[in-house]
Amino acid sequence: MKVTFLYHSAFLVELSHCSLLFDWYGGAIPAFDRHKPLYVFASHHHGDHYSPEIFSLLGMDNVWYVLANCIRLSAKRKAALGIEETHVLRVSAGRTFPLEELRITTFRSTDAGVAFLVETEGKTLFHAGDLQWWHWEEEPKHWNDEMEREFKKEGAKLMGRKIDVAFLVLDPRQESYFWWGFDWWMRTMQVQLAFPMHSWESFSLTQKLKALPCSEPYRDRVMEIFYNGQSFLLEE
Repeated sequence: MKVTFLYHSAFLVELSHCSLLFDWYGGAIPAFDRHKPLYVFASHHHGDHYSPEIFSLLGMDNVWYVLANCIRLSAKRKAALGIEETHVLRVSAGRTFPLEELRITTFRSTDAGVAFLVETEGKTLFHAGDLQWWHWEEEPKHWNDEMEREFKKEGAKLMGRKIDVAFLVLDPRQESYFWWGFDWWMRTMQVQLAFPMHSWESFSLTQKLKALPCSEPYRDRVMEIFYNGQSFLLEE
């Protein structure tokens, strides 16, 4: 398995028989095997997770789109782009969808759209989208308390689940609370390898997380990203 960090929350995952592209809106996509099926995921409509540019990949023979329902894509727009209806899967939260060789389960985000659990080729991958323990100093206590409840309620559905690769939010804007959500995920799921994302190019935040005593049980399983376009070849 090869994982390439593209930009922000966008990753390209190359497997033996297919490739997965998550939340791409910027960053160069490296050369990859265009003969394999490509599955393009967009967790929600925010501009840092989705761009209509994903449809520039339509020149490929085998491309499918998995789009959260909040992403607007009218029939007229699909016709103009030449998108086949059978190659677009619109998803809502709390459901499981079969798609070709994939099994996709969705979870409700604490911001917008969904998070994705993808099972294929004997591997399980989790892309959190904006499903995060959002805690902000400027928000009132009742807002932060409700956010914690919603995050843990949704996350509990993955309790004890073995995840081969997880893409989890580590956001510097949360200041001293930046590690709360990431740490909770690592203690709740059985994550083999985790990639930080949504870090706004503050790549040193991963080292800051690893320096915290709370990360001692799992810090060796957290991958460090140093630049956009960085690739990782993972052992099978």
